[in-house]
Amino acid sequence: MSDYPLGDSPAEIRHLVEQAAVYAPEANELFDLIGVEPGIAAIDVGCGVMGVLHLLAERIGTGGRVVGLEREPRILEAGRGLAEQRGLEVEFVEADATASGLPADAYDLVHARTLLLNVSNPQEILAEMIRIARPGGIVAIEEPDASAWACDPPHPAFDILRTEIVNAYRRTGKDFNIGRSVARMLRDMGLEGVRVRATARVTKVGDFYQTFLLTVAGLVRDVIIAGANITSDEFDSYSTELRTHLVIPGTLTCQPLMWQAWGQVPI
Repeated sequence: MSDYPLGDSPAEIRHLVEQAAVYAPEANELFDLIGVEPGIAAIDVGCGVMGVLHLLAERIGTGGRVVGLEREPRILEAGRGLAEQRGLEVEFVEADATASGLPADAYDLVHARTLLLNVSNPQEILAEMIRIARPGGIVAIEEPDASAWACDPPHPAFDILRTEIVNAYRRTGKDFNIGRSVARMLRDMGLEGVRVRATARVTKVGDFYQTFLLTVAGLVRDVIIAGANITSDEFDSYSTELRTHLVIPGTLTCQPLMWQAWGQVPI
């Protein structure tokens, strides 16, 4: 699997912790639709620091099994520490999502969120996710699409940096807009009864995700500058202007759409 473009800095670890909390309602709605029941075996692939492990542990209980798979050692270490702090009965596996080494047909639910956008080989990861799911099990994906990523009142720096983020991903063989295609990908991989929905989240001044675009832009800054569309000084100027704009009372942002798709492994 290709390198994780956002790295394992303290800023990214904090982002992953916040993501687990902020996007919990959408994930819980997905698990309601899937029908996640007590006692099943579930794995969150590319779980990051927490992913949906806390939600699965609450639903599945001690009679089942909840596993988090993560490749980045520092992120995995932070996840183990947070799980211990919260008293969660979950297992962690350090492995690559394309070659986990886990047994086949082992899990009733195999889930991944914001994983496929960060790799250049999403089909390989989906193939591995299907391999470790039992026949009749569910594979579920949550991935973003930047088409709705906007702020109001509008600001040109927001649009410029959003475009540069999407282009930075594209230049490294990744797709920030992969969310729109996840249902098709699951169908093409042979899953049955594929369902899909998209959710949107609006933020206001003071919300963590109000400045999410600046967070991502900062994490991929070097890739953006290497693209030569904007200079280092222009990047810093746009960032400063936008940060000032986003803290003006009344300013809103709409975050990237989160596309959720899930289907059943043929029996």
